[in-house]
Amino acid sequence: MNEKIPSQESNKNPELEGLFKIYPLSEELKDKAELALELKKIFNSLLKKDAQKNNFENFTMLVNFAKNLRNKYKDASDHWAYNMLIGSSTGEGKTPTKFDFPGDDSIEKYLKSKNI
Repeated sequence: MNEKIPSQESNKNPELEGLFKIYPLSEELKDKAELALELKKIFNSLLKKDAQKNNFENFTMLVNFAKNLRNKYKDASDHWAYNMLIGSSTGEGKTPTKFDFPGDDSIEKYLKSKNI
């Protein structure tokens, strides 16, 4: 199975191309490309708010959420959204096989609820 950065439409957008160089998205998950970019933008805006207020409120909140996910899911690093949240990748030549967690553990749901 060839799991590389999605080609076609997503690489026409420089923001998506840059995002997927850092956090590759498998071909199986390429339909999530726009959502992935939206989540990264929300994440960045939360950290920017911290910088503007000269505090770590949002950063601490995100770290604690990530720690809870890591403790609950042994396969946390198999999720694209988790790797983006912790600022990590799965390693050279590997890409996450899942996009997000279900229900209340959803990083999408969590980030969107904090982006008020």
